[in-house]
Amino acid sequence: MDRVLGHAKEESVGEDVDWDYWGSLMHDYDGVVKKNPKQLTLMIQKGVPPALRGLIWQILAQSKNPQLEADYAELLKATSLHEKQINRDMSRTFPNHEYFQAEGLGQESLFNVVKAYSLYDSEVGYCQGLSFVVGPLLLNMPDEEAFCLLVRMMKSYDMRGHFTPDMSTLQLRLYQFEQLMEETVPLVYKHFQNQGIRSTMYASQWFMTLFAYKFPLDLVFRIYDILFVEGVESLLRFGIALLKANHDQILHHDFEALVDFLKNGLFEYYKVTTTLFVQDAFNVKVTPKKLAQYAQKHAAMIQKQQAEIAAEESLRESNRHLSAEVRRLEATVHTLNKEHVELAKELITRKMEMAQLQDKNDVLSQKVIDLTKIVDSQAKEVEDRLKGEIQSVMERNLELTRKNEQLEDQCASLENMLIETKMKYAASEDQRDALTRKLADLRKALGVV
Repeated sequence: MDRVLGHAKEESVGEDVDWDYWGSLMHDYDGVVKKNPKQLTLMIQKGVPPALRGLIWQILAQSKNPQLEADYAELLKATSLHEKQINRDMSRTFPNHEYFQAEGLGQESLFNVVKAYSLYDSEVGYCQGLSFVVGPLLLNMPDEEAFCLLVRMMKSYDMRGHFTPDMSTLQLRLYQFEQLMEETVPLVYKHFQNQGIRSTMYASQWFMTLFAYKFPLDLVFRIYDILFVEGVESLLRFGIALLKANHDQILHHDFEALVDFLKNGLFEYYKVTTTLFVQDAFNVKVTPKKLAQYAQKHAAMIQKQQAEIAAEESLRESNRHLSAEVRRLEATVHTLNKEHVELAKELITRKMEMAQLQDKNDVLSQKVIDLTKIVDSQAKEVEDRLKGEIQSVMERNLELTRKNEQLEDQCASLENMLIETKMKYAASEDQRDALTRKLADLRKALGVV
């Protein structure tokens, strides 16, 4: 296929290819696999013919989906929020491969598939590394088929968890990888620990891009071959195989040289023969039971971490409340201090006023004492003066009493005289009445009217 130009030819091209088997597989996949399932694994290990690789991948993954291809055509008409970031990453994806050169058909197809997926799966959207997963697909099939296969890989091959915001599946893969490393290459594992090398510094790139970020494409294609048969867990085999093949070199590198070697030099050992890479990977014993045990340990570890995070968050929340309470108390103390200062000032003012009043009281007390002394010294003089005045008053009173008695006697005499006068007046009135009657009788007798 002309798209594959630009990378080294694979060994399988020059070897005898069992075209009958591959033809039968494409014609009746279920029947061929059911008849001899182990043969498929053996044939995949030898290598899928490059000319058939795109079709074989789709058959292995059962990704052919006309409806999804129609959906892809509709998604291309829409606008993605991630287009700016996708465009920015296009030039960084396989920059040395002719098909993906700037303004080529490869970049356009790559952009379309990644953009369509960002619309198809809004939770994942676009994540750096996704374009490296799509690139090898586009080198072996049209973009609409690559989109369908990508959707299948994300859903059925459990790769979606490599790109979700929490990257939960990726975290599990890295944990399983470290457990396998400790078991299969303990000296490398210990050396990494001593040098401060964590799997996130190199292996996360492997698992997110399926080794496509730095590795030669002929190695990447062989990894894809196995992945579509064995599942994403096969990536663990390839990772351990790389560490085993470079065991001695790794142990002789310190931190900086080791980081560079893990990113750029690790695959040199397998540049000559990709088949050896696949064989070494299959010699790494990775059983589903062992991976399940690692997954259980990882789940327990995550649960413990979440509990610790929850406890830590609870402590933070408690600290926030305590800090707020401290601030409130500090504000209260500040207010009390202000009130205390004001009270202290008030107390000083009152004490000064009391001192002034005490001074006035002392002055008044002294005046009272002085007045008491004056009163005591003048008491006899006043008493004598009062006695003389009382005696004089009494004498005048006696004199007035005598005069009163004389007046009373005079009044009694005058009253007697008044009575006698009234009696004499009454007798004279009687004589006047008798004379008046006699005069009237005389007139009658004389006939005078």
